[in-house]
Amino acid sequence: MPVVPPLAPEAAPESTQAIYERIKETIGNGQVPVGFQMMGHVEAFLQDGYMNYRKFIADGAGQLDPKTREAIALAASSANNCVHCVRHHAKEAKAKGWTDQEVAEILAVVATCAMYNVYFKFRDLAGDDAFKAMSIGLRAHTFNKTSLTDQLVELINVVVSTINSCPACTAGHVQKALALELSHEAIDEAVKIGATQTAFNVFHRTQ
Repeated sequence: MPVVPPLAPEAAPESTQAIYERIKETIGNGQVPVGFQMMGHVEAFLQDGYMNYRKFIADGAGQLDPKTREAIALAASSANNCVHCVRHHAKEAKAKGWTDQEVAEILAVVATCAMYNVYFKFRDLAGDDAFKAMSIGLRAHTFNKTSLTDQLVELINVVVSTINSCPACTAGHVQKALALELSHEAIDEAVKIGATQTAFNVFHRTQ
């Protein structure tokens, strides 16, 4: 039983119905997804969610292709521990051409990045430089032994490291992404996708 039940279009105020109609026409394939109906109880949040989703995930800001945008939305959902959103974006990712194997690889990169985020945040939080002199020792073959491109792996790592609030990892992965000839604009778009998806994740993982 969700904490916030869906607000059906026929029960919504006229102003909310108008947003629902735009969702149906532009990103919903003629429907108002249940996730948006749950958001419908707070009209401003629904409008923000719709506009940000359409701008950065559905339409994009012009730097990343639809397949890449969906992979990043999936990665962010995993990093934010929203099982509902992971299932949805895994399905959407496959619809955009990712295979079951590639979806598993995207999730594996997220998990590997999270492992490093935990360790590097510890080194910063410990207040003892002795830990920074120690060997890291953690294995990360996942970053370079999947079928995913190096560029996608680094975009995922930037987004996940940002979500997990690891300054050292975020800075390091930004520099790796730039070295792979990803533009600042492409990196910025990836993080905006992650930020947009985070709003959905935080709301829907409570349901």
